[in-house]
Amino acid sequence: MQSRNAVSMTRNSTIEERMKRKTLLLSAALIVSALTGAAAQRGPGRGGPPGGRCAMTADSLTDSQKGQVKSLVDAFTQSHAAQLDSLRTIMQAANAARQAGQTPDEVRAIMDQGRPINDSLAPARKEFHDNVVKLLTQAQIDAGCIPPAPGGPPGGRRGGPPIE
Repeated sequence: MQSRNAVSMTRNSTIEERMKRKTLLLSAALIVSALTGAAAQRGPGRGGPPGGRCAMTADSLTDSQKGQVKSLVDAFTQSHAAQLDSLRTIMQAANAARQAGQTPDEVRAIMDQGRPINDSLAPARKEFHDNVVKLLTQAQIDAGCIPPAPGGPPGGRRGGPPIE
């Protein structure tokens, strides 16, 4: 009889742990959904995949423009490789912590380690953005064809202060 109660209690705690994990995952999904919706409301060029709004339309980038943007991306990535690697390592640690069941505050503390790196990259991302905009037509800019700098979208949550 005692062993049945012990098994029952173990099952209940396992069920409770699963429910807590499901609740946490659902909350995270709702937050991501809300952030995505907010990003989409900010206007052209914000939210969605980079350049996704103009892909396969009359406003999509020409092969020449794509080559020029790729050159800018390569130069940015090479110039800031150490910082981008540090950000990647921090994100991997945050993902591992999330998967290990750490609290959102613990995961946030790990991610906050990248804030100074992002802040130091903000001017370089703005320069990248400005250089890309020089390559595009006004119609492409209006259609949101501006690809973000590597390591995060310009002016996005990971990209430092908004670009105006």
